[in-house]
Amino acid sequence: MENMRRELTVASVSWINETPNPISLAAEATLYDPEWVPKTYLGLVATANGDPGDNIADLPGFQKSKNFRAMTYCRIAFEESPSGISAFQVIDAFHDPGFTPPFKMRNWPSTLLSFDRSVYSFAWYAGEASLLSKVYTQSRHANTTLPALGAGEIVLVNGIIKFRAGMHTDSIGVNTVGCPYHVPWVWCETLLSWNSGKLKLYGHGSIFPSHAWYIDGKRVAISKQVADASFPKRMFVPPSMPRIPGMPAIFNMTNPFAIAVEQLALYPVLSAGASAAGPQVALDADIGLTTPVDKHPHAGPGAQPVMV
Repeated sequence: MENMRRELTVASVSWINETPNPISLAAEATLYDPEWVPKTYLGLVATANGDPGDNIADLPGFQKSKNFRAMTYCRIAFEESPSGISAFQVIDAFHDPGFTPPFKMRNWPSTLLSFDRSVYSFAWYAGEASLLSKVYTQSRHANTTLPALGAGEIVLVNGIIKFRAGMHTDSIGVNTVGCPYHVPWVWCETLLSWNSGKLKLYGHGSIFPSHAWYIDGKRVAISKQVADASFPKRMFVPPSMPRIPGMPAIFNMTNPFAIAVEQLALYPVLSAGASAAGPQVALDADIGLTTPVDKHPHAGPGAQPVMV
């Protein structure tokens, strides 16, 4: 059998969904304690992206839209035969840490009364990528979170983008919203393998935001972000205090305006960020790390890996 030339693209897109979220009215941002939680959620919802869709015909063109939180792309060509692949070629590749979109003020007009005007901007603010972010071909990424491949599987592409919102967005979160954490690192990994003419895609990403993986522009896998549809509430009386029969009902009631912060689905990501009492972590602070990206300092935990 003669060698057959094959050309394909593999990509990942990460984005923030608008739903589910626990905010329906901007006024809620001042009703709850602590205020930074609903204000953080309001900021995420007001700068959310649209779902990138099941098909992206022009992935480099999609990159120009800026409407994503991170993206990786690799276009390759090779010759395949029953014994393996040869003449491997990288035609194009990139990784992009995306953007924070303009605040959708039209959807939340009452925030004019409760938010600092610095929140509002018509600009798209570029995200930041760790220097470890890279799309490798024919080899594994040093910071992979995925296990060793099965017998006969050959690595075609293994890319990781480790990303976070940029300085402007981080400053809004810390100085205007009052979040006790800087924005954390989040990440997305893609691995495409070949075995006897068959492709297999492995994907893994942080639990926030959402991630999708594409082969030749068709979405083949998705990992949806964790989110809170409502705020968990603190009890009026701490649960650590012993309860005995006959005690007032208030001992088992929750405060409707007090958020149980550590019970938030999003808390493991929010709290992964560096303490706002100090500076944001430097972009090059992780240089030299060879551990899996989900184990890096200030990185969000991983969701369930996908495989197709």
